[in-house]
Amino acid sequence: MPRHSTKNFVRLVNIFVKPYWARILLATGLMFLLTASTIPLPLIIKYLVDDVLPSHRKELLLAVFGMVFGAALLGRLVYLALRYVIIYTGEKVIFQIRSQFYRHLQRLSLSYFDHKQTGEIMSRVINDVYIIQHMLESGFITILTDLLTLVIVIGIMFHFNWRLALITITVLPLYAANHEVFVRRIRRTGRAIRRKIEEIVGSLEERISGVKVVKSFAKEEYESKSFIEKLKENYRLNMRLGILSSSLSSIAGVLSGFGAALVLWYGGRLVLEGVMTVGSLLAFYSYTSYVYGPLVRLVQINATIQWVSAAIDRIFETLDLQPTIKDMPNALELDKIQGEIRFEKVSFGYTPDTTVLHEIDLEVKPGMVVAIVGPSGAGKTTLISLIPRFYDVTSGTITIDGVDIRRIKQASLRKHIGIVPQETILFSGTIRENILYGRRKATEEEIIAAAKAANIHNFISSLPDGYDSIIGEKGTKLSVGQKQRISIARALLTNPKILILDDCTSALDSKTEAQLQETLRTLRKSRTTFVIAHRLSTIMDADLIVVLNEGRIIERGTHEELLDQKGFYSRLYYQQFKAELESEKGNVRTK
Repeated sequence: MPRHSTKNFVRLVNIFVKPYWARILLATGLMFLLTASTIPLPLIIKYLVDDVLPSHRKELLLAVFGMVFGAALLGRLVYLALRYVIIYTGEKVIFQIRSQFYRHLQRLSLSYFDHKQTGEIMSRVINDVYIIQHMLESGFITILTDLLTLVIVIGIMFHFNWRLALITITVLPLYAANHEVFVRRIRRTGRAIRRKIEEIVGSLEERISGVKVVKSFAKEEYESKSFIEKLKENYRLNMRLGILSSSLSSIAGVLSGFGAALVLWYGGRLVLEGVMTVGSLLAFYSYTSYVYGPLVRLVQINATIQWVSAAIDRIFETLDLQPTIKDMPNALELDKIQGEIRFEKVSFGYTPDTTVLHEIDLEVKPGMVVAIVGPSGAGKTTLISLIPRFYDVTSGTITIDGVDIRRIKQASLRKHIGIVPQETILFSGTIRENILYGRRKATEEEIIAAAKAANIHNFISSLPDGYDSIIGEKGTKLSVGQKQRISIARALLTNPKILILDDCTSALDSKTEAQLQETLRTLRKSRTTFVIAHRLSTIMDADLIVVLNEGRIIERGTHEELLDQKGFYSRLYYQQFKAELESEKGNVRTK
């Protein structure tokens, strides 16, 4: 095991296993008992051959029967108790690992998730932890009992006949050499398999989520072939690992046979010379299986150890990551805010090598409605993502009521901000649970009021189970517009002083949007609102329109002021919005 892997293993034991030290001690004691119940059997065989059979005393056979059966019964009872203790402890340890891993994931900043596939994260939470679980609950017993057996049995062998004992252990260096030849290749292949599994899980999660796109382009066959190619690569890697592991254990088996043959050859000579009894030789030969059997199992389990080592490394690779967004020492709690927001020379880039926003200066008074417009990729969503501090600015300052947001606790800051994202995210469960997500203790009246404000109450009431209707994974039982309105209700329920609407009405029909816009006009009188939208009705009544292009504010003003300037916004208006206006006029004439 590499040095860093050994270090991580020690960390795993100290953090997650050490709290259960009393049960570990109990398990260790039970392992001693389990080993003690199996080791006497060859001695009983010696007693039978050398003493009982030559004496022709049949009554002693009952004693032999009692000793063998008693040892077997004791061994099984001890094994059951040991398995219970190990499984109980293992499940507790795994529970703690998964719990801490998930809590840590929740603390990590958005930038981590921007660069990680969902499947890779899922693989670490589920697959890697399962590998550790298997080792704790099964491999742990095998390794410790086999090591304990080796130490005790080799001591007994030297007591029997030191020459035969030396012959038995002469093959041990060959075991070590065999191990060194294969272990590094097994480790490399195991890591490659883990990476491939992460890729497969990520691809599977992505394709299942995008199954509508796959079907709309009739790409089922293409996706099947692509996935099968990944499976073939994984198959080849697993075959390689299987061949390496089998070769390792097969050579170990040959070495065991060689050692056993040497024992019979030399031991037979000792019997013929009268130095050793037949019973002693049979007992000694039986003990060779107690040495070579554990050695073969330890060699076989080495591949599992490499997998566990890699899994532990990946777990700590994530646990060692620190959030890029942290609360400052003595960060402030904001009980109430007015909602004044200022951007002062703010620049930002997702990586040190890129700059998405350049020298942004913007002052927003409490209660203002600010519309942010611009072409795709101008930095609109990035700009509003800085307000709840999903990312830290590269340079400059963002303040709320004159306080730098970096001096405010993240939870306190975000408590005052309601966000309706462009891509609606709902969780499996009921409609009620999703609306309550941001404010768990809201009353039934408040839930209904938020739903009415989002113009979704009538639809919910028409369902057989009403607000307790199950919406399916990611809201699959709802239309896009219905999901968006539930998302809006969720944001409104928190009654935030700052409201961010990221093109959230794009999936609504004109009638529903008109109703919602009227509600939002009433609601946003008492709150600062940022709107990213492409529809004319949302843009025209904004107190301030900010025009972004290539990460810079190039124009600002009201709708009329910007049209009078005949600049970028004016061109954008006539290109994107005039057709919508004409369409609405046409609909009016038709009516």
